[in-house]
Amino acid sequence: MARGGGAAAALLALLVLGSHAGAYAQEDHDRDRAYKCFPAIFSLGDDWADTGNARTLYPTDLEAQEEVSPYGMTFFKSPAHRLSDGRLMIDFLAQAFGMPLLSSYTTGVVSNLRHGISFAVAGSTASFSDLKVPYPLLIQVQWVDKFQSDVLDALATAYFRTALYVISTGQNDYRYALQSGAMSVADVEFTVVPQVVENITASIALLAENLQARKFLVISVPPVGCTPEMLTLFASTDPLDYDDNGCLRKLNRLSELHNELLAAAVDRMRVLLSLQDPSYNITFVDMYSIMTEVLYDPPKRGFSEPLLACCGAKEPYNFHEKVMCGRRMLIQNSTVLASACSNPREYISWDGIHTTEAFNRYAVNSILEGRYVLPGDAFRCYSAEETDDSTPVTPSSPPPGAGNP
Repeated sequence: MARGGGAAAALLALLVLGSHAGAYAQEDHDRDRAYKCFPAIFSLGDDWADTGNARTLYPTDLEAQEEVSPYGMTFFKSPAHRLSDGRLMIDFLAQAFGMPLLSSYTTGVVSNLRHGISFAVAGSTASFSDLKVPYPLLIQVQWVDKFQSDVLDALATAYFRTALYVISTGQNDYRYALQSGAMSVADVEFTVVPQVVENITASIALLAENLQARKFLVISVPPVGCTPEMLTLFASTDPLDYDDNGCLRKLNRLSELHNELLAAAVDRMRVLLSLQDPSYNITFVDMYSIMTEVLYDPPKRGFSEPLLACCGAKEPYNFHEKVMCGRRMLIQNSTVLASACSNPREYISWDGIHTTEAFNRYAVNSILEGRYVLPGDAFRCYSAEETDDSTPVTPSSPPPGAGNP
């Protein structure tokens, strides 16, 4: 990605909030009461929840790709600044709770800010160990704090206190660390994983203290060793390096360690904070088990291509490390085109790194049902009778070893 002063210029869009703040107070409050569970959703993290921040911060990097790419093809029918063929998990959450899709912080689109905003930046990390994308989680927490100060005259403190804060990050920390070649898996386990978990819990603490946030949804990382990208870059000739699902065991242990430490840290925070105020609720989502459930028996979950990228090029996982989805490149006098499949709903992976709309829907259905979620009744306010335009995928029995954290 290119870097430059575009970020500062983009952030100036937030200055319009001051002039529009009064408009929030004039909105129909009866409409607000129609929104289920939460008055707003604030999303922090990385690619899984970015609805346009990276596109604004790095316009040069994404413009060429979006002009020719099939991103957004399933739902939006054109690129929608989301790294998927359609909606992200944060989109499905917003729709499930009767809200509009979240605008991105850096675009300053005033119309939707009352019901939430995404501060997530694609490519960002939970730690400061890599400056490839200089907007890690703790910087995003500062953005939330600034946003609150900008609109506090129009939106009371209770708005921030009762909103849902969704945090999904960590994958890029491990991808960057491993792909740099400077660290072994053991090094990452020993140094990076604890730092990532510490920054996530520190972010929760800051949001709770500075914004009086009370409701959190913390999403763990999926099995890192099951993505077409990592399967391609770290391919092994030893069959024993792969598990029964065809994933790399060693890389998946990183995810398992991250999730174990994060679940324990979240549990401690849940107990300590609830002693201060019973309204605190920190919900932990075991995304590892959600994805493993699909990988264990794809046909029963509505998928047929669990380890291949829908949009890509090159065998055996349809992922090319030099030719990303929607691009073409001349390599050794041959043109390589990374094109999209015709049936993305049968795939877990969209472009080798990011998930498809189909999997995102499946994951959110699982969360709303309380499966692989602790506490399991976190979304008892949600009514499945009111859904979006798509039919939920009904999971069957979980695979061996998978379960609530």
